[in-house]
Amino acid sequence: MKKFRWCVVGAGMMAKVACRAMKKSGRHEVVSVYSRTFAHAKKLADKYGAACPRTLAQALADGNVDGVYVATPHSAHYAAAIECVEAGKPVLVEKAFTVNAAQAERVFALAKEKNVLVCEAMWTRFQPVVLGVAEAVARGEIGKITRFKGGFSTPATWIRPFLSDRLFRPEYAGGALLDVGVYPVSFAHMLLGVPEKIECRAELADGIDYEDDIKLTYADGAVCDLSCTLKGLRSFKGVIEGEKGRVEMPNYTRPKKAVFYDGDGRKKRTVKGKKGYVYEFDAFADSVRRGEGECRFMTPSDTVEVMKIMDDCRKLSGLEYPEKCEKT
Repeated sequence: MKKFRWCVVGAGMMAKVACRAMKKSGRHEVVSVYSRTFAHAKKLADKYGAACPRTLAQALADGNVDGVYVATPHSAHYAAAIECVEAGKPVLVEKAFTVNAAQAERVFALAKEKNVLVCEAMWTRFQPVVLGVAEAVARGEIGKITRFKGGFSTPATWIRPFLSDRLFRPEYAGGALLDVGVYPVSFAHMLLGVPEKIECRAELADGIDYEDDIKLTYADGAVCDLSCTLKGLRSFKGVIEGEKGRVEMPNYTRPKKAVFYDGDGRKKRTVKGKKGYVYEFDAFADSVRRGEGECRFMTPSDTVEVMKIMDDCRKLSGLEYPEKCEKT
């Protein structure tokens, strides 16, 4: 099969990780790299023998581009996605998809109007083990879900001198929630959908959130206890509890295994699989080739509903980004 040809927008850490995954797979090719900082884009483009256009418009005018991967700071996702859709290019946008739900709704509305595929690059929801767990839970293997517990942490404050400053700048929609809190929120949404009640407490300073503790309560009584932080490493273990058993994943965001237990705590079986970024690229490319309007593993409604949950979390905690970030 012909390789899927990508324009990569952004030249930071995620763009570099994605380019490596694309090349290693043998199923994808980086044909161009665009960044507002030309020198950074040129360095990454040269590594993969790709073009380095001076503007995004030039990149999108290239007939050799099958799809676009956006890996810029959160505050730039919306504008890049809109420009890609206007140009008729399918686009895969890094999480968090946009700064707020209103922006996400605008992107997907335009995509529907233009008949262009747009998807959020929430790689967790494309992982083979996660898909296996979701299917088993949906079949009722552990009964009705009663609780999910999961968090995401990073020692960003410890290693701040070695990081891009985007995480700590409100004008880039920095902070914990949009960068790492989206993982547990999106996973909870995958399992249980839209909650009836949202509670959120956050540690705010310098215009961003450094930590968030989130509780989602559902109409049937199920509860999700979620957390995220930039201030240190914590467990990435995810536990899904049900009326007839539970599932444990050492790292639910990118699991290589999941262990199922029965209602008496006895181990039933273990699901194993590989992890990697390539699964989201494969799924997106397949959807483009089939002419689909959405990618079934992460639909537009999934993304909008997750963004609405995070909007509510920000309101509850008092976190506001600069007006320029929020506008549509």
